[in-house]
Amino acid sequence: MKTQKTHIALMLFLLTIVSWQTTWAWQQKSLFETGRRLINIAASNNTEEILNLIDPKIDIDTKASILESFIQVKEGLFNTIGKNNLELFNVVKQNKFTYFILTYNNKFLFIRSKTNDKNLIVGNFALIDSKITQQLELGRKIYKMKCYSCHGKYGKGMIGPNLADFHWKYVKSDEDLINIIKNGKKGTVMIPYKSYLKPEEIEAVTMYIKVLQGKELPNAKKPEGDEIKVPFVIFKN
Repeated sequence: MKTQKTHIALMLFLLTIVSWQTTWAWQQKSLFETGRRLINIAASNNTEEILNLIDPKIDIDTKASILESFIQVKEGLFNTIGKNNLELFNVVKQNKFTYFILTYNNKFLFIRSKTNDKNLIVGNFALIDSKITQQLELGRKIYKMKCYSCHGKYGKGMIGPNLADFHWKYVKSDEDLINIIKNGKKGTVMIPYKSYLKPEEIEAVTMYIKVLQGKELPNAKKPEGDEIKVPFVIFKN
């Protein structure tokens, strides 16, 4: 414990001499890039690099608490699943919290923190036990079977529209998204799935599509429709 506190104190000292240019550069990164950087730092031996992602304006006690929570979450994860199996799936910002959605061996887990409007860390990290884990795993399986051929990997878009951007033609709420999956959409290639999927399966694939929002995908299909950041409810806690 004493060694860990000494390590944290040293990192806090390093924080005072971190270049403002480095901090400014990270402020320009997207939320997804912040998440990807967190995973890379966690997998490396350079834990002190997390200092570059913490808002420099917060007080030193809060910074120390954030650092300690990051180390604890990192050690807890890697002692359980190993550092080579963990990948960033997406980052979702909802209410007061930011959720870093991670995958390993086709399973999901969630780390919760807080970020400011410049995507810098301002709150402690915590590994949370979410009830939607199994729902997302089921949703991913259904997506691969029923949706992949039209919407592509991770919703990047093919015949059907890109599901990962924030552009929608016919959706403005959770209910709209569920309704289109159930009943299809006339004038498009979207068929109704209410005869092929159980209600809980429709709910699961809907949840999976919701957590795709904002995911950065290479070679994604161009946006279609209006830019609408639909207020999907994912995490209720």
